[in-house]
Amino acid sequence: MSFQDGNEQSSSTSSTPKSTQNTILSNLLASATASIVSRLATHPLDTAKARLQYVSKKRLASPYRGTFDAIMKTYAKEGINALYRGFGIILVGGTPGTMLYLCSYDVFKDRTSSVFNDHSSFVAHFFGGMFAETVACMIYVPVDVIKERLQVQSLMQRKSLLYKGSYDAVQQIMKSEGVSGLYRAYIPTLLSFGPYSAFY
Repeated sequence: MSFQDGNEQSSSTSSTPKSTQNTILSNLLASATASIVSRLATHPLDTAKARLQYVSKKRLASPYRGTFDAIMKTYAKEGINALYRGFGIILVGGTPGTMLYLCSYDVFKDRTSSVFNDHSSFVAHFFGGMFAETVACMIYVPVDVIKERLQVQSLMQRKSLLYKGSYDAVQQIMKSEGVSGLYRAYIPTLLSFGPYSAFY
């Protein structure tokens, strides 16, 4: 083997980690952007869903006739801010959660693919999605708990809002319920979304 061939092999080998790093960075940025843009458009719908579920769970007389009515009445009574309560915690936690999911999915899928020596294997995609959801739920679950409490707090029949914002909600939940208050729904969420992510 010539000296030039050796240099070419060395150059190819050394460029691989850099290429991988660029791919990961691109995935991270794309994931973050997609998450923020989609959430801006859909957060009012998510707020309406949370409120409809809350009045149903508590068996309260619903002030809403449906999703669109919930959005319109929330806006008319409480303003645009009410439709975007919990958006801050989504930016702080939800976006990194999405980034973590997509990146860990690639990692777990590639590791599983190497075991079965088949990158198109159903098993690789299945376990990649399942493991990625397991990791991402460490962020998703507490973010959802805080977000939903902020979204429905005006329906709690209190004289004033219980939480001033996302950070205050975290402090109060940790003080009154501990870490378990943030992760109480971890197993149900994983059992629900884990299989979905695995097949998706």
